[in-house]
Amino acid sequence: MWDDLDEASTGAASPVSVLVAVVPSLTDWERIRREGWYRIPAARAPRRIAASYLAFYLPACFGPQRWSIRHYAAIQRYSLVTRRELLPEESAHPRAGDLYYRLQLGPLQTLPHPIISQKLRRVTFIHTDLEMLFSAHEIGQLWAHRSPREALWQALRISSPQAAYLLTGA
Repeated sequence: MWDDLDEASTGAASPVSVLVAVVPSLTDWERIRREGWYRIPAARAPRRIAASYLAFYLPACFGPQRWSIRHYAAIQRYSLVTRRELLPEESAHPRAGDLYYRLQLGPLQTLPHPIISQKLRRVTFIHTDLEMLFSAHEIGQLWAHRSPREALWQALRISSPQAAYLLTGA
């Protein structure tokens, strides 16, 4: 929402958004590769799931490729369905009635280079952009680092673009 206002006020295009998500198991990875979709439990979803792309963080169960991001895919469509609808073969699962976001994906793409987690971090979801995804070599480089002054200035520009503000150094 605010990205649209920023684009209108500056004339600059907003960055292409990427959501990095954990692939919890090898079975889930096979489903992504073969069927082209990813699931996020609605109860555990980040507040903002909308993105143009989904990138995949591989945890410890991926052996030599663990703790890295190596692939991404365009998100084509979102739907909200029960786990039973997603995985009919698991209809007796205790969470079969729970709601999940189903993200329909485009073709799987390989990053130009893997993004490695050099420090052990608990990753669930990371919001980033496509430029950062392509340039990062370490997971920590995916987070946008803005100073409080930059964040305040952007908020003031959006709320009242015609006003002039005097920012003095401290």
